[in-house]
Amino acid sequence: MIRLLMLDIDGTLTRDRGVDELEPEAVRAVQEARGRVLIGIATGNAMIVAKSLARYIGIGASAPIIAENGCLISIGGREEPLCSRSVKELGVELARRLGLSLSYQFNCRSFDAAFEITGDEDEMVRRIRSAIKEMGEEAQVESSGYAIHVMPPGVSKSTAILEVCRRLGVDCGDVAYIGDGRTDVEAVKAVGWGVAVANAVPELRGVARIVTKSPSGRGVAEFIREHVLGR
Repeated sequence: MIRLLMLDIDGTLTRDRGVDELEPEAVRAVQEARGRVLIGIATGNAMIVAKSLARYIGIGASAPIIAENGCLISIGGREEPLCSRSVKELGVELARRLGLSLSYQFNCRSFDAAFEITGDEDEMVRRIRSAIKEMGEEAQVESSGYAIHVMPPGVSKSTAILEVCRRLGVDCGDVAYIGDGRTDVEAVKAVGWGVAVANAVPELRGVARIVTKSPSGRGVAEFIREHVLGR
């Protein structure tokens, strides 16, 4: 039985990967399901972005929210960090050294840093990791397909989901997580209902319990209607 449904945003609730507009079918399905199951968001976006989206799609800013790829959680509207230090200053220095463009959300972030993807994302990840090593720093570097994220060690969407489950008293076997990118892989593996939308990256489709027939937001609607609403 699904008790908690956690949703990624970019490429998952949107019309397609690389598209910012929300998929109306996904929003309608979320609103239909909100009385049947607890619904939350897990994203690499800043908390203010995630809370705003939660409010406008109808699940409310007090919904369980994971932001900055697991650095911050919010339950019942109360925000708490899951990491002990910020890498924002490291992000500023990396931008200066490597000529990178910081994400438009940078000033709204508390712990991680994100860079716009301006070339081959795998090459950007390699360059950033190499620079961090040369600087004698420790940080995780991952691409979500929408930004390159530099995060403090030891945090991820999966560690945050485990903490959310603990605080809500929900068995992780009763949690569904729907995503599309590399930063969703461990989260999908951590829950009982790991779901990849049809156009997810191969790494995610390979570990998901369910791969939807439809892409992105239409895949979210498909999963909710079949497995939450029972249609």
